[in-house]
Amino acid sequence: MTNRHQPRNPLSGRPHGNTSPAYPIAAEGTGHIVRRAMLAAPARSARPEHMREINLLIVLDAFRNVGEMSRASVARATGMSMPTASKSVQQLVDAGLLVEIGRAAGRIGKPATRVRFNAACGAVLGIDLGGTHLRLALSDLAGLISARTIEVIDPDARPEAILARIHAIGDALVTECGVPLMAIGLATPGIVDTETGVVRAARNLKGWHDVPIRGMLEYAFDVPAVVENDVNAAAMGERWRGAARGHESFLFVSVGTGIGAGLVLNGEIYRGAQFAAGEINLLPVGPSGDEGYLEDRGSGPAMVRRALEFGYTRDGTTPTTDTVFAAAAEGDPAAMRAVSEGVDAIAFGTGVLLAAVDPSIVVLGGGVSSQGDAILGPVREAISRVVRLRCEVVLSELGVDAQLHGAVFLGLKRADLALVDRVNGSSTKSRNSGFSSEAQ
Repeated sequence: MTNRHQPRNPLSGRPHGNTSPAYPIAAEGTGHIVRRAMLAAPARSARPEHMREINLLIVLDAFRNVGEMSRASVARATGMSMPTASKSVQQLVDAGLLVEIGRAAGRIGKPATRVRFNAACGAVLGIDLGGTHLRLALSDLAGLISARTIEVIDPDARPEAILARIHAIGDALVTECGVPLMAIGLATPGIVDTETGVVRAARNLKGWHDVPIRGMLEYAFDVPAVVENDVNAAAMGERWRGAARGHESFLFVSVGTGIGAGLVLNGEIYRGAQFAAGEINLLPVGPSGDEGYLEDRGSGPAMVRRALEFGYTRDGTTPTTDTVFAAAAEGDPAAMRAVSEGVDAIAFGTGVLLAAVDPSIVVLGGGVSSQGDAILGPVREAISRVVRLRCEVVLSELGVDAQLHGAVFLGLKRADLALVDRVNGSSTKSRNSGFSSEAQ
């Protein structure tokens, strides 16, 4: 099944006017892209030609955050000298990344030429790969989504088959939009080695062990790609366009078919030494884990299973998370016990992370978060019993789209290096050089 939508504001759901959504760099702080570009290739940063690349990135950042500017305004906004700023602007204009839109009126002296970012000159593909679904979204270089698709996939399908489907859908979207694809962001379940782009293991995808998905994507589409764990991607989506806007350090706790957490610390994803940070599903329940693990109590399927074990029935129909929560609200003892047990498990895992990292906010997402206040209120109350540290707990604003927005976000950041390559006319050469695939 394929659904296409007109571009809409990701928060209000209303169609966009002429204003593009804020670009992700604004969500991550001034100088972010420069810092990452230099870290990605430290050996290059001292050379004059690579300092020119840094200047181009700074100017792009300024236009995305400020909007239209004159060349003199660019110098003031970036702290560059007027000749350096003017040269960088002209290079970007020549490459089609900036466009001149006329002269400013009402000024004394010679009117200044106004320039703006040409977000329509390229595209980014965001991909949310789940255990049973595949979502793709195509955005311009300002993050405005112009087309999206969703379809059901076979969780037993081999990685090559899923990649072939991604390629077919993605290629059709890019062909239809008629502009060059600059980068790809993929959100996927499991433990993801973001340095190599390899999915080490994914419980919800059969046969996904040591799958070099980034390399497969880059070969198929011939553009750079970023691969990230789906919960981490959802966390970045919430920070860009959702409930965590403006927060430097926060937790995104996802409760659905499984349980996991994304940790964003000082504006960056924290993944851990083995790329398994936030895997609270592995926390034991009971002494030495003799009652299983957190996921065996707090996930949606676990609450349904436990309700049935406690004697819950639903007139012969197949019980779901929705029906168990509804029954609990109506006072069914078995459903109430299962939900209470699940809430305690969620609160325990969240409380452990709260005590460890002291975030400014906790965003509760995943499929179970769709229960709204029926899950939020009890989780808040249970957390207050688990840990003395107080922290605001809120529901996700993006819901099931959090991973997809996060994938677009990561793809946009990787596209910046590709844009500089475009200015230099050496995209293939730079893509195969020392740059990391994740400009984060």
